[in-house]
Amino acid sequence: MTDRDIVGLLACPACHRPLQPLPDVRLAALNRLIETGEARYVDGEVISEPVEAALITDNDTLIYRIDDGIPVLLTERGIVARQIIDP
Repeated sequence: MTDRDIVGLLACPACHRPLQPLPDVRLAALNRLIETGEARYVDGEVISEPVEAALITDNDTLIYRIDDGIPVLLTERGIVARQIIDP
């Protein structure tokens, strides 16, 4: 089973939608927002560490970071995707 196959089995813990990799261009936009101190988790906490990889729901609503190759699928650690203005 490949990493891609495993991602296909994952779902958002909040809305139960399938997850897919966050495209690089959106990841870069998220990291720019984090750098300026403007990005927040669902629970309101400011995101202080850059995101190296992430998953996004198939309806572009929530983003979940991947830390050290492990998806962090905690509802309170979701990132609302509408915070990111696509370049």
